[in-house]
Amino acid sequence: FFFCKILNKNINKKIIEKKPYIFFFFVIFFFLNKPVFSIDDSDLLIDRVFMTAVKKSNYKKVEEMLDKDAAVNYKDSKNLVALSYALLNDDRKMFNLLVSNGANTKATILNKTSLLIYYVNIQKYSLIEDLVKSGIDLNFQDKLGMTALMHSIEKGNVNAVNLLVRENFDKDLTDFSGKTIFDYADSSRNLLIKKLVKALNVSN
Repeated sequence: FFFCKILNKNINKKIIEKKPYIFFFFVIFFFLNKPVFSIDDSDLLIDRVFMTAVKKSNYKKVEEMLDKDAAVNYKDSKNLVALSYALLNDDRKMFNLLVSNGANTKATILNKTSLLIYYVNIQKYSLIEDLVKSGIDLNFQDKLGMTALMHSIEKGNVNAVNLLVRENFDKDLTDFSGKTIFDYADSSRNLLIKKLVKALNVSN
């Protein structure tokens, strides 16, 4: 009477012998209410645990989930990838761990946004050089045609502007309204940003 133990039902043996359909009903009820996990469900669970570990900078758990084939470029309900959270935390160790395991630094997130644009928009800058070294596209344009440098200027992210102007990018690129980085700098109230961008115009 194995199923009786599983169901924790105090079923009298005589009742089962006399009315076997009762026992059969309990067995069917047990299996219908038992959660069934498909391969896809278990993969999804691994990916969620993986993302949580990244957010919490739990390197050991991240490595464990990657060993279990967690999708390193998995996008969550916010349309963010694991690298997004490593950048949000300014976590260089996690960033390198993810990249070394195949994380795509050119992935688009949110609504056609690059990781670099996302990063400078949250007023961060310390991992910009790491992103550049990973091979990101500095000329990537979002849905408005804006580049990471344009966003940095608009957001007043001076440190990001200072780092990005040193890189090799298309200085004449315009957004979809026709504005260049020089136009953005002209509209900025930050004098240092104006100076940094103006120097690029002089060097041309």
